Amino acid sequence: MGKFFTVVVKPDIVKGDISNVIDSDTGDLDVGDNDVVFDWVEIDVPSGSNMLRSISMFVNGPDTSAHASNIIDYDLIFAKSFNGSAPQSIGTTNTAPSAANVGWPRQHWIGTYKFIGANAVASGTSQLGSGFGYTSNGLKTAPGGGLPMILDLEPGSGTNVGYDKLYMAGVHGGARDYNTGVIVNGAITSDTEDTITVDGVDAREVFSVGDTVYLHDVDTALGTVKSVPSATSIVLNAAIAGGTDLADDDELVNANPFVIRLGFER
Repeated sequence: MGKFFTVVVKPDIVKGDISNVIDSDTGDLDVGDNDVVFDWVEIDVPSGSNMLRSISMFVNGPDTSAHASNIIDYDLIFAKSFNGSAPQSIGTTNTAPSAANVGWPRQHWIGTYKFIGANAVASGTSQLGSGFGYTSNGLKTAPGGGLPMILDLEPGSGTNVGYDKLYMAGVHGGARDYNTGVIVNGAITSDTEDTITVDGVDAREVFSVGDTVYLHDVDTALGTVKSVPSATSIVLNAAIAGGTDLADDDELVNANPFVIRLGFER
């Protein structure tokens, strides 16, 4: 019998350019149908033969909503390094995939997996919180194609000895936004402050420990979440970065609205 292990991945959909995910006036900005939602995420897995058995994914709902119009399909793309080189970028968030036209899949390609929005579990019916849960085991239908997936990764490509590198990217199968509705309550101008008081949407429904927090009109991240002690408070791991001033009613953005759990057998 094989040995099983899981890896949890939280892709960054901002990557230093907030304009791809929210309008500067805090208006909703859809990531379009067939557009990139996150570029390659590097994932270390133990060296040798591995089988990707299962994928589970939870996605925050826009402004914590769970209405059916916000539940879309997602395509996850898997690739590997080749001769020491990572796969070419497929593009930035909210742009059409670019690398498909330059031949990168010939040596890097492993496979894809499609999550069907119609099979997702919405928080309004499952008490999952404010978002949508997807599973590769399917709901009401048979498991989707693409799994299990045998991984033939480049030996020694991992960050540490004994690991190889797997790459994963995400593409939309529909249009939706990633606004949070979490609003700064009271201006902050101190360069030592590490706590942000908020109102609007309950911060606990949007942010979790380790998430990267951005302001709606600043490309420098404010920091990472240390704790969310209440509906109206977010505590960062350090003082707000970059000397950024926060104005009353500024909207906060979560760069990590996805939590993806990959289940492997080796």
